Amino acid sequence: MTNNPEARAEFVAGLRRLAAFLADNPKVPVPDYGAEISIFVHGTDAQQRATVDRIAELIDAPASEGLHYVTARDFGPINYRAVAVSTNDMREWDALMSYHGAVSV
Repeated sequence: MTNNPEARAEFVAGLRRLAAFLADNPKVPVPDYGAEISIFVHGTDAQQRATVDRIAELIDAPASEGLHYVTARDFGPINYRAVAVSTNDMREWDALMSYHGAVSV
């Protein structure tokens, strides 16, 4: 996640190039049910929640607690969301992934 003006400008320009390409090439398929741009925030649990809350204000959308702490806004079939994954959830994910590749069928 960044607010660096150069990186931001390049990201927005890339989205515009993608949109123009898809508009100019109607035979290129797009997702049936839309797409999502996810920002995964970093820091302590409190810092992550504060960042999601700040983004929620910026995009004028509520933050909510579910599997993770999230805010999101839809732009038609495109969804922009910011996600805070708790330290505990990350530890559990890391433990699960530590077995990746250890078992083969």
